[in-house]
Amino acid sequence: MTQENGRNGTLQTGMLTPAQTVSLVAIMGLTGAFVWAIRGTTGFGGSQGGALAGLGWAMLWYMFSQTGGHADKRPYGSLRVIAAITFGAAFGGMTGYGVYVAWVQGIFYLNYPEGAREVGAWTGYLALLLCGLHWGGNAGAFLAWCAPKRPLGLSGWVGRIGAGVAGLIAAAVIVRVFPQWFLPFYQEGLYEVEEYATCQRAVGSLRNIAPHVGLFLGFLAFEIYRRDWRAVAVMGILSLGFAISFAVGGYWHTFHGSALALGWWKNWEMSVGLGGGIAYGLVFWLFNTPALSEARPLPRFRERFWGAAFPLWLVTGSIVANVWQGLINLHGFEWSTTHRIVVTLIYLAPFTALLAQWLRKGAAKLPAWMPPNVLLLILLAGYIVSLPPTLSMKQYVLLLVYTICVAVSIDLYGLFFLRRDARL
Repeated sequence: MTQENGRNGTLQTGMLTPAQTVSLVAIMGLTGAFVWAIRGTTGFGGSQGGALAGLGWAMLWYMFSQTGGHADKRPYGSLRVIAAITFGAAFGGMTGYGVYVAWVQGIFYLNYPEGAREVGAWTGYLALLLCGLHWGGNAGAFLAWCAPKRPLGLSGWVGRIGAGVAGLIAAAVIVRVFPQWFLPFYQEGLYEVEEYATCQRAVGSLRNIAPHVGLFLGFLAFEIYRRDWRAVAVMGILSLGFAISFAVGGYWHTFHGSALALGWWKNWEMSVGLGGGIAYGLVFWLFNTPALSEARPLPRFRERFWGAAFPLWLVTGSIVANVWQGLINLHGFEWSTTHRIVVTLIYLAPFTALLAQWLRKGAAKLPAWMPPNVLLLILLAGYIVSLPPTLSMKQYVLLLVYTICVAVSIDLYGLFFLRRDARL
């Protein structure tokens, strides 16, 4: 078999060539660096910012799933994956972790910026690792549920959710009964002083993060119990991918206050997105190859609505609203909430009609134009909220890095996935 025929045969079966595999992982990582940095930009943040990043990855995942022949045989190629990745990233945004930045620098504040004390930097890195663990882990659980080795009935779902809730409750109880295991200087009674706002914030962050970690561990334990090793691997790779990125990327925080005034926090966020995106790319490569089983049945209305139409409608509408808020924050425009609502509705009206038309047709796949245009919306949103009236050196650097990430991703996609024989 010639090299050309071998390559075409690989594409026709939905298998990726080595070059495509490397490109896919790189694109997921580089795009992740961009969308995760935008996640925390003015106008965004929390769950809404997480949803923006998740939707960006979801659109790429869906586009890659359609590459080559037998796209309907990819285990994680269904429409419900869009909701899983989007809301998986958004779910982690319910937690806060800003208090740990100082710990990474070896500083513990009683009431920032007052009451500075020396603390082991490892406490900050460990806290960031746990943040990333639950963020990637729960997102991995949502994704893994889209293609279980053995489908679950009602009793199975009760067991799965029950395991997660049990883990959540256990973690919440542990951090309340044994807070000294997790909070520096707890024995000194610092956290009981109401005036020490930063200490109070640390307690709140711990009690917020711990249940998310417990929820993930409960879900993971259930999949181990039922021996769905593919689900365990998906959850494990994503949890570790985000955990390591959160922790290792935390090193950027040690540069705060240095003579070189760059966006160190943004560097950390880009590191998280890069590592998280690489983890998604690895999961795709390892577990989303077309199976030898029969093709997936045509999606029902429920899957098309909840798996694709609803997250696309909700999150893109949120992006438009948050970009408008970002413009207000950046430029001080005196636009009211009514203006924001009107602008969002102007966008949602035609998009809702397009989604309704797609649902009415009963099509098994999204229109080919939709994923790239959603990515374009995210791209434009990112640049809009990153352009204040006056650019500083650190903003010039960030925009340069953003542009490199986006340009390389587009170039790799065009080079390895838009050729005629890729049959997108």
